[in-house]
Amino acid sequence: MRFRLTLLFPAFMLLLSCNSGSHCYESSNTLVVTTFTVNKTLNIDSILVKGYNRNAIGDTLAFSKTPALVKTAGLPLSLTADSTGFVVFANGKSATFWLKHTMNLQLISQSCGFAPNYVLTASRHSSLIDSIRVSDQLIGPKSVEKYATLGQNITVYLHLTTP
Repeated sequence: MRFRLTLLFPAFMLLLSCNSGSHCYESSNTLVVTTFTVNKTLNIDSILVKGYNRNAIGDTLAFSKTPALVKTAGLPLSLTADSTGFVVFANGKSATFWLKHTMNLQLISQSCGFAPNYVLTASRHSSLIDSIRVSDQLIGPKSVEKYATLGQNITVYLHLTTP
């Protein structure tokens, strides 16, 4: 009986230590939550956001045709450069803005891999944007969850006038 237990115990421990698969239950996507807004009396009829110099099909980052005073979108930042540019098409006009950032990679878990964490350091914009307000300069994989209820990392104030 003792011999059987000696053989069964290591076999049992070996079965318990096996990984049944690599499942990733945490997000490794990092998006800057961006709110686009205009003055209180003018709706944004439609909005389209693309990456700067990205005109190929499938390069659209955000698109909405529903009229509203405020539009929110999660936008990806560059993994290879220290700034990311975006072109915003709203109500038939276009504007461009850039976000300067630093990035470091953080290990999420063995099954999820690494995720980028960013710190926004500066912004600049074209003339059709009044200003950009940075609410939270730290951007990580939890940013989308953190700002899911009308929060944002940045607010872009568009200068759209009525026709």
